[in-house]
Parts: sequence; C-alpha cells; structure tokens
Amino acid sequence: MDNETAQMSKTSWAPEIDVRVANPPPALLKKYTAKEKAFFYDYANFVVRVVRNEKVTDRIHRVISMERIVIDKPVDIRVMVFPARTFRGRQNRVLHGSYSQSASQISLYPLRIPREWIRGDGIDLFRAGLEGLSQGKLRLLYEISESAVSTMIHEILHVKFQQRSMSRYGEEALVQKLEREFMQGWEEWILVPVQQALSMIS
Repeated sequence: MDNETAQMSKTSWAPEIDVRVANPPPALLKKYTAKEKAFFYDYANFVVRVVRNEKVTDRIHRVISMERIVIDKPVDIRVMVFPARTFRGRQNRVLHGSYSQSASQISLYPLRIPREWIRGDGIDLFRAGLEGLSQGKLRLLYEISESAVSTMIHEILHVKFQQRSMSRYGEEALVQKLEREFMQGWEEWILVPVQQALSMIS
C-alpha cells in the first residue's frame, strides 16, 4: 500500500501550485526606473494568474498525463520579473525559460519590451482594463500569455526528458515538436484566461 501511495503522489503533479514571482536581487532592481519596475511586477503577476487559470491548468495537466511525467521532488517554478540577458554575440536570441534539474527549478522570463515604450504608452498595459486597450496592446497581452504558457509547457517537457540520457539537440527538437502540438489553437483558448487575469489586476 505504501508503494502504491508513493506512486500516486508522484503522478499527481500540479505545477500551478508551485508558481511564484521571483525576488530580483537588489543590484538588478537598481537598473530599472520606478515605472519600469511597476510594469514588470504587473507583468509577472499577470503571468502567474494566466498560468493558474483553469483553462491553462487543464491543458498543462493534459501534457503531464499524456506524457506520463513524474517527479521525485517538488519543482520550484519562478516567474522572473525582468527579462533575461541576451546571448553573447546573438542579440536576436532571448531566453524565454529554463529548467535546472539539479536545482529542480523552472524559470519563466518576460519578453523583451522597449523600455521607452514601457515608461510611456505601456505603463497602463495591465491596469487599463480590457475595454481601455488598443488592438496593439491587446495583441501584446496575447503574445505575452502565449509565450508564458508555451514556455511553461516547454520546460515541463524538459523535466521529463532530462531524466533520460538524450543528446541536448535531440531533446530540444523533441520538446519543441511536442510544445507546438500542445499549443495548437492557442489563439482561441487563451482568450478567456487573458481576460480573467486582466480583470484580477485592474
């Protein structure tokens, strides 16, 4: 009975329970203005609400069930407040997320958005309310949400495949393929989570 109970606890992973906003180091906070910090904290809280939305968690649970992903210990899932640094020598490549097997930790990073825009037109992105948003801002919210959810699924799949002895490139190719499959039709099913997450902030 003890073995059966242990196996059940392994397979009942609900990642949304472990999602939290990360605490940026003081040195990083000093690099941003008050308006920029307010924007990115709103961004992080918005992402947490999207990821915890029932429609999104149902999809994530389906990924875990269909891929039979099991964990031996809790996975800390951090929503990072500020964007990741660009890759050295590859300015067009930006890190959206990462999984550390040794630390048992998933990190989700925000999109890189021009800081001038944030301090101007973007300051009310998460607080204007759905009816007060332009089409351009609404598209950005959908892009932010799609990026967060697809990255979450991507890194959860890495939790599975890093338990196996696969090549780095082979694993990444397989994870990307599965991520695309699970995100099919996101333009339709992401609408309600975005609206509900926005209403909780504004």
